[in-house]
Amino acid sequence: MSSGAFIREALDQKEVEAIYVGFQHLFSIKLHHGGLFKEYPGRVYAQGSSDFVDFVDIDKFSVHELDIILERLGHPKDDVRYYHYLVPNKNLDDGLRALGTDSEVRVFATYVFDNKLMNVYVEHDITTFPISYFSSPGNVNIEEIVETNKRVKKPPSFKTMLLCGLEDENVADNREGRSEDMAGLGIDDNLEDVNVTENMEDNLEDVNVTVNMEGNLEHDSSSDDSDFVDDDGNHVNDHEADMRDFRLLTEADHGEYVEAMDEPMLDNDIFDNNERRESESPFYLGQEFGTKKELKSMVKEHAVETKRDIRVIKDELDRVRAICKGKSEDGVNNDSRVGAASSKSDKAKGVLAKNVGGRGKKTDPDIHKCPWVLLLSKNKKSGSWVIKTLVTEHKCLLTRKIYSCTATFLSKKLVEQIKENPTIPVKAVQEQFQRQFELPVSTMKAFRAKSLAVEQVNGDFCSQYGMLRTYVEELMKANPGTTVKLEVQPSTDPTSQVRKFKRIYVCLGSLKQGFKAIGRELLGLDGAFLKGPFPGQILTAVGLDPNNGIYPVAYAIVEAETMLSWSWFLECLGDDLDLGTNSNFTFISDRQKGIIPALKKVFPCAEHRFCLRHILENMKQQYRGKIYKDALWKLATHTTVEHFQKEMDALKEINSEAHLWLSKIPPQHWSRSHFSGRAISDVLLNNMCEVLNSKLLDGRDKPIITMLEFVREYLMRRIVNVLGVIDRSNGMLTPYATKLLESQKKEANRYRVKWNGEDHYQVSGQQGNQYVVNMRTRTCACRKWEITGIPCRHAVAVIWSMKIYSENLGSPEAFVNPVYTMDRWKEVYTHKVYPLNGMSMWSKSQVPTIIAPPDYHKPIGRPKKARKRSGVELEEETRAGGSNGVKTTTCGKCKKKGHNKRSCKGQEQIG
Repeated sequence: MSSGAFIREALDQKEVEAIYVGFQHLFSIKLHHGGLFKEYPGRVYAQGSSDFVDFVDIDKFSVHELDIILERLGHPKDDVRYYHYLVPNKNLDDGLRALGTDSEVRVFATYVFDNKLMNVYVEHDITTFPISYFSSPGNVNIEEIVETNKRVKKPPSFKTMLLCGLEDENVADNREGRSEDMAGLGIDDNLEDVNVTENMEDNLEDVNVTVNMEGNLEHDSSSDDSDFVDDDGNHVNDHEADMRDFRLLTEADHGEYVEAMDEPMLDNDIFDNNERRESESPFYLGQEFGTKKELKSMVKEHAVETKRDIRVIKDELDRVRAICKGKSEDGVNNDSRVGAASSKSDKAKGVLAKNVGGRGKKTDPDIHKCPWVLLLSKNKKSGSWVIKTLVTEHKCLLTRKIYSCTATFLSKKLVEQIKENPTIPVKAVQEQFQRQFELPVSTMKAFRAKSLAVEQVNGDFCSQYGMLRTYVEELMKANPGTTVKLEVQPSTDPTSQVRKFKRIYVCLGSLKQGFKAIGRELLGLDGAFLKGPFPGQILTAVGLDPNNGIYPVAYAIVEAETMLSWSWFLECLGDDLDLGTNSNFTFISDRQKGIIPALKKVFPCAEHRFCLRHILENMKQQYRGKIYKDALWKLATHTTVEHFQKEMDALKEINSEAHLWLSKIPPQHWSRSHFSGRAISDVLLNNMCEVLNSKLLDGRDKPIITMLEFVREYLMRRIVNVLGVIDRSNGMLTPYATKLLESQKKEANRYRVKWNGEDHYQVSGQQGNQYVVNMRTRTCACRKWEITGIPCRHAVAVIWSMKIYSENLGSPEAFVNPVYTMDRWKEVYTHKVYPLNGMSMWSKSQVPTIIAPPDYHKPIGRPKKARKRSGVELEEETRAGGSNGVKTTTCGKCKKKGHNKRSCKGQEQIG
């Protein structure tokens, strides 16, 4: 027996209490900095970050240490700071206390013994509280904190202290004082033989600062169009709803989502009274279990914890037997067998081999077998499982190859972390398990463990189809007015109760009412591929709110983007929005081959705009260059037919073939000069759908119910975020409309106005530009006011000149279409998306049929998840040196680029 093991057995209660008294001085700080306090309506700490500082010793803690930590976090040394701490179990309204003087630090210390995580808030430059706070950059008098009201709890096991790898310096200071007592017990006070790692240092600069920055999310730029110049009409505002923490346990603070607080490194439950010593076992005779599964799970836990090769060798209906199959101290495996006669070394040792049967095989059970054994049997009367035989002694060596440490076992330890961080790398999972269990974990085992944990969190892809009807009923119950249409494939067997899934359409009742309140007849249509094991597309219909932000209306999961699936989706959409066959509604899409005939079939009178970006991509295949891109953009942005025709003639002079190619696309689909004013929008790009698809990217590879919940939760979060923006906005118009109107006001100063005595005005500008404005019909010859609903610069000049003619019609804001007003914006977002209970709370559907997943033939090769890029995109990347900045491959045979000599077939050179 080693000296370390001897001390672990011999330390009495008094010695362990001394260790615990020193260890309980350590605590953690969650430091909130870089922000300020706001009333919203309760006090909140906004626009800041938070970091964790672990292993702080209250005996050495002072305000000076906080200054050092903030300097290491990047704050200037001469910054004026005010510190406050939050009293545990209180809110920011009545629980904040000053933390600046030594007396206040003493009061702060009284909370540390019962609360191992303290929240500290920092105000910079100025404090918002009326009472006087201590400014930390001044001279600091560090006084020794007198410890009061110490509470001595029952100490932990020495096993816990060793596993933590921590030794408080107070333990070392009291070694000499304990030597006499330990001498009386016959123990040598040589704690260096105990395997305790000293991780605590006296200097606070060695404190482990765990940085968990809660930074602001950057705007997703995936929808920005780099091919076109800046144009306000195509800007789509989206208020970020962060879905990286989907299914993460979060708390809402006055409508603003914050990340769930990380677990501190110091576990308050580590000194639980039920903690056992290393020499003790979690099993005992007479111990009862509800099922044998509980015992087998506990055996695996014990094997991994103690690093013993404990296995269940018998698993029957009424009994379970587990033994330890580790190697003995002489290096021989416990279940190894020797020859028919004892070896000479055995005879020399005086060992008598015993015949245990089986063709004369012999072994020595006293040397080659570990006595650890556990027998569990079922009580026939009570039905519970009881331990009848138990030997907890080990005579084997510790091992790092544990049979019970399987991917299934590790996946159960990873479930909670996957909920918080589903994208954790496999390498990080592997390193985490190796540090946690001190066992080798292969990369493949870590990958399988993560896959099982993800499957457990998200649910099985096949099983969720069977729960789809239950989910639909729960969704409609929680959100009144919601429309859900579920379509299945007809069965060839009329007696079968199994129906294969085909399509599902969802239009939440709140979004339906909100879109009708907008009053803007415009919807973008688009589809995106699903990335799970079953094929399909997610179709979306997205509108624009009064601030020109996206407003999703409906979504569906279909088998593919075909004419039939789009027709079905548009019919469902028309029923929800009360659109008739002869409706003049406006749609914008990317000219997908299935949607064009579907729109002509369902809404033959609707205005269908084509996304200009996709027209440009098709044009690049034959006519590439900046001259064609600029010509296309001028043609699309002109608002009058006369200017459009002049630009077409200019393109014909440049390239008659390009003019002929573009003439085949009717201009009413892509040019503002031919748009009607019914949509109250001049958008040329389908950015609203592109933005939504980018937000739903992380949900498209999940099972069907999890995917639908991902979409619903995003919509719910987004409404909350927009309401926060509305509360911070002022004025009569929305921020987007205010910005556009201000730009028109700047241009209006350059124009001269002449009145005809009635409702018509002549507005003249430079270079002979002259337009007629009709104030009765609120139209201008340039048609911008008619298309956008916002007065153009000519109309603004007329409104300003009314005072000259003794007719004060008010400010230009009064002539903006009501769709852009703040009142309309607030009305739209009064309709909320409501949350759902968990699956365990759902009432099972009474529909007798069962939904099965659709047919799917798995293709050869690795599944594709990246978007398929067009040939023009691939060629442009090749010219630029590859998508990752890598130079294009050069063939060693023909010296041409784009291929190597192995695949050389005389190709033409790329670039």
